[in-house]
Amino acid sequence: MSKKKRIYLVILSVLLLLLTTLWLIWLLRPVSNEEAADNDVTLTVLTRYVLSVDSVDLIAFPQTEGDSLLIHAVEASSKKVRDEQSYAPAEWIRRFGLLPYCGGTMAVESADTSRLCAMSSEQIRNLLHHQEQITANDIIIAHEQRNDIDYYMKTHTVTDNGFDIVARYGEVLTAKTDSIMRLDSLIKKALSGNGNLRIRMVRNYYINTYKGPIACIPTESNDSVTLLRLQPTTAQEEVDVEGDLFTRLRHSRLTADDALKRLAKRHPKAVKVHYTHIDSIGHYTGNRDSVMQPHGYGRFISHKGDFYEGEWQHGKREGVGFSMVPGKRLMLGEWKQDRFLGERITYTPERIYGIDISRFQHEHGRKRYAIDWRNLRITSLGTISKKTIKGAVNYPVSFIYIKATEGTTIKSRYFASDYAAARKHGYRTGAYHFFSILSPGASQAEYFLKNSRYTRGDLPPVLDLEPTDAQIRKAGGEQQLFNSVRTWLRIVEQRRGVRPILYVSQSFVNRHLSAAPDIKKKYDVWIARYGEYKPDVNLVYWQLCPDGRVNGIHGTVDINVYNGFSMK
Repeated sequence: MSKKKRIYLVILSVLLLLLTTLWLIWLLRPVSNEEAADNDVTLTVLTRYVLSVDSVDLIAFPQTEGDSLLIHAVEASSKKVRDEQSYAPAEWIRRFGLLPYCGGTMAVESADTSRLCAMSSEQIRNLLHHQEQITANDIIIAHEQRNDIDYYMKTHTVTDNGFDIVARYGEVLTAKTDSIMRLDSLIKKALSGNGNLRIRMVRNYYINTYKGPIACIPTESNDSVTLLRLQPTTAQEEVDVEGDLFTRLRHSRLTADDALKRLAKRHPKAVKVHYTHIDSIGHYTGNRDSVMQPHGYGRFISHKGDFYEGEWQHGKREGVGFSMVPGKRLMLGEWKQDRFLGERITYTPERIYGIDISRFQHEHGRKRYAIDWRNLRITSLGTISKKTIKGAVNYPVSFIYIKATEGTTIKSRYFASDYAAARKHGYRTGAYHFFSILSPGASQAEYFLKNSRYTRGDLPPVLDLEPTDAQIRKAGGEQQLFNSVRTWLRIVEQRRGVRPILYVSQSFVNRHLSAAPDIKKKYDVWIARYGEYKPDVNLVYWQLCPDGRVNGIHGTVDINVYNGFSMK
């Protein structure tokens, strides 16, 4: 080799060494904040748990809340698993220290695998037994709520404020009940033998592009960081993620350790995308105020199953809203400062109105008055309480209750003639008995049956129960009173062939009716309540005023509204 060639070779070698040194210096220099920021990316994370029996996957579920182990559980083979969706920050990295390209690899913080994944087979079995008890109770609650929904739908129309919310919840409740039943079946299957039970977490990562999500496949993982790579695509160069992603990848210079340090400083690794926690007790979806409190219209579901949809004011239920709470009745109406006031109905000609009469519609002092049965028409709903009335009050009388007896010694001198006249003029008619604490229930039942009438097509007989607190004490207390009431109701039902209705005041309901839950649950209620809000009992009639006016009757009259739109 000539001397000249050797010089060129030395110079070339020196240049290559210099270039290599410069390249290494550039490659290993500290990463600037701007360059590091270019590596930021946010992943969509879908998480589920899978319960297996002897390594055979049986149940998949997305989350655990409170005492409940399995939420939205389905068969593990089902394609309808509702994965828990969250966001997680990730960093593109140069995985090997001396290579210029990261090869589409990113780092994400490793997820906590949950205490469920560390449980023994016996511990899981105990949890499933506990969940089985919860599920059994949930089935009972779902059936009770179904009854409430059905009763509401039967007694309201689409014109009632909130009807659409209840209808929607009814559809949700049906799906929820089906889900609970399926879960109950899966739990029983898991517990049917002595197989080895295990729970594992399954996590899927996706990066969003304008062409749709691309799956990210985990390649390595430890307690701190998980390394992911993009699933190969046919035209990777065409994919655009948060700008010209794959151009920036060529300049990604973070190591996995660097990425982990940056991840620790970035936003939390799991930010819910469909709801915001409210005091860690449930999920809220809807409008919010400046401090993220519910404000405006929204829906809240607690981990315990409480549901509310409607209007909010700075974190409190305020306005018109609908709520269902396990163990309580359906609540739809007006709320103020988180307290349910009640349902305020609108009085229209479409509703069914009736009256109840006694000797007071015939006697005023020494004067006696007849009823003009041909011209009965309700012209006033009274002034004792505030009411929402649409149009003028000029309603037909659709039903009439007539007092027949009281105790075992008083029978109405007008009952027979009023009953005959009401039926003659085509009115739906019924008889009621005023209960006395001075005689046994059985004797009063016999007296009522002897001195009243019941013809096919008549309304059910009614027991008018209005004792004062002093009278209840005199009768021997609540239990003694209700024992006598049960006797009256049972005898009259057996003899008339129809279940009687219980007439009480709102104050009696508030103070005493809870002492007889069987009566409260079994019998429909006709309630005297002169406030503006609808009573929240199993209502059939609502006596809304004692000072109404009816053409054809002298003086004031009790006006009642039927809870529904058809008396068939």
